[in-house]
Amino acid sequence: MTTASAGNRKGKAIAAILLAGGILTLIFFAVRFVHFRMKYAVTDAVFVRTDSLASLGFGQVAGKVISIAKNEGDPVAAGEIIGKIDDTSYRLAAKRIEAEKNSAAASLAAQNLALKRFKTELDLDIRISISKVKELEKKKAATDAEAASVQAVIDQLVRDKKRYDALYESRAVSKNKSEEIITRLVAKKAEKTAVEKKAAAVAVSIQTARLKVMLANAKKTRIAEIEKNIISISEKIHGLEAALKNAQKSISDCTLKSTITGRIARRYVAIGDVVSPANPAYAVMDPKDIYVVALLEENKLNGVLSGNAVTIHIDAYPGRTYKGVVDHVLPASAATFALAPRDISAGEFTKVAQRIPVRIKFTDGDISLLRVGLSGKVEILRKGT
Repeated sequence: MTTASAGNRKGKAIAAILLAGGILTLIFFAVRFVHFRMKYAVTDAVFVRTDSLASLGFGQVAGKVISIAKNEGDPVAAGEIIGKIDDTSYRLAAKRIEAEKNSAAASLAAQNLALKRFKTELDLDIRISISKVKELEKKKAATDAEAASVQAVIDQLVRDKKRYDALYESRAVSKNKSEEIITRLVAKKAEKTAVEKKAAAVAVSIQTARLKVMLANAKKTRIAEIEKNIISISEKIHGLEAALKNAQKSISDCTLKSTITGRIARRYVAIGDVVSPANPAYAVMDPKDIYVVALLEENKLNGVLSGNAVTIHIDAYPGRTYKGVVDHVLPASAATFALAPRDISAGEFTKVAQRIPVRIKFTDGDISLLRVGLSGKVEILRKGT
C-alpha cells in the first residue's frame, strides 16, 4: 500500500512537471509569436508581378503569319526578330507609290524647264516688240518729217505757179517757165502721195508691233498657270512621299522585333494565322523587372515604410528564401479599384479589414526562377523594432 502511494505521488509529480514544462513551452512560443508579430508585418496575400509585361504585335498591318521564331518561355533580346507576316501587298503598294512619285517628279522637272524657257522667250519677245515699236515710231517721225518737207515744197510751188501765172498774163515770162513749175508740182504731189502711203504703212506696222507687245504681256498669265501647276505637282509629290514613308513603315512592321530583353510569357499566334492590327502576337516580360505585391491588412501597416527589409518565401520554391525591401506603400486599398465595389448606400455595412498593396523589390535570390503570378508569403521588418 505504501509502495502504491509512493508510485502515485511520483507519477503525479512527473505529470505536474510535464504540465508545467508544456505550459512554459506554450508561453515561450506564445511570447515569441507575439514578439515576432510585433516585430514583423506578415501576410500570405503575396503575388509576383512585373511592369514590363509587354504585348507585341505587327503594328498597323494585317496579313498571314509566315514565320514564328519563339515559343513560350524562350529568351529574347531587344531588337531580335521574333515573327514575320507576308508583306507582298505592302511591297507592291510601295512600288506603285514610288513609280507615281517618280512620274510626278519628272513632270515637275519638265514644268520647271518649260517655265524657265517660257519666261526667257517671253521676255525676249517683249523686248524685241518694244524695240520694234520704238524703231517704227522713229521711222514714222522721219516719214512725217519727209511728208512735211514735201508739203512745204508743194506749197512753195503753188505760190510760184500763181506768181508765174500772173507774170505770164502780163507777158513778163514765157509759158515754158509756168509749165516747168506745173511739172515739178505734179512730181512733188506724187512724191507726197508716196510718202503718205509709206507713213500709213509704218503706222500699220507700229500698230502691229504694239499688238505684239500687248500679246506678249497677256502671255504672262500663262506663267501664273504654270507656276500654279508646279505648286500642285509639288504638293502631290509631298503627299506621295508621305504615303511612301507609310508604306515602307508597313513593310517594316511586317517584321516583328522584340522591344525588350526578357522571356516570352505567351505566344498568341501560329504560322498560317491571319492577324489584324488589334491582335497581339506575343507577351514578353523582363525577368529583371519582377517584384512582389503584398496585400497587407490595414491593422498591420504600423511601422511599414519604404526601405524596410523583407524576407520573401515563394510557395513554388519552399526551400528558398528571397530578400527584398519595401519599395513603397500604395496610396489606395485593393478594394478601391475593384470591378464591383461594395455598395453601402442602403445603410447595410459589415466592417472588413482593408488590404493595402505594398510593393516590394528583390535584393537577393535567384529571380530567374520566378514567374509572374506566383504566390507566397512575406515578413516585413517594421521600422523602430
